[in-house]
Amino acid sequence: MSEQKYRMRASASGREAILAVRPGGIYVDRETGEELRPVTATLPLAEADSALLRRPENLRFCDRCDQMIGIDLSDCPHCGKRQ
Repeated sequence: MSEQKYRMRASASGREAILAVRPGGIYVDRETGEELRPVTATLPLAEADSALLRRPENLRFCDRCDQMIGIDLSDCPHCGKRQ
């Protein structure tokens, strides 16, 4: 994987898209014509050897129930504790 995927957002309308982004590129929403800005990188990160989302590098343990959860999650899907 050479390109990092980002969640992109148009600031005025709030419309979002997930795109593989190249440095210096300008991305435009095809329906509104607004410029899309990167909000966050998505998993897996570009330098990962695999396209699998839930790899050990992308997991952590919940403080309450000790179950493995994604580092991108705000709440544990097993016990509901806010991370």
